[in-house]
Amino acid sequence: MAKLIFHYPFMETEYNLAGKDRIEVGRGTTNDIVIPDYKRFKTIPPVSQRMFINDLIKISRLHARLTFNKEDNNWYIEDVDTQGLGSNYGTFVNNARIDVKKPYKLTNNDKIKFGPIECIFSQE
Repeated sequence: MAKLIFHYPFMETEYNLAGKDRIEVGRGTTNDIVIPDYKRFKTIPPVSQRMFINDLIKISRLHARLTFNKEDNNWYIEDVDTQGLGSNYGTFVNNARIDVKKPYKLTNNDKIKFGPIECIFSQE
């Protein structure tokens, strides 16, 4: 089972990717994974919210897309943005910025950064 693991008070700890072939990530509320999770973000104290604002504004409305390829049984990530030009602050895998609209194959324990917000890709 594949999942993304976050360690922020404004996000669930784990987001299960199973059951979908395409997952969109960004701050827009129509995404499958929304950064921040606005329901959780509203519950943290305002002083803590302010600590995260500078990082959260660097997340595009549609920042990245994860897709599952049934042919090779692997997950891929690509930097997309709503205009198709890539996110302003980039998508990184293991600290390397990935190319815009070019799928990058993920492996277990890859560190992903959507702009400055980090998570771990886990696949058991």
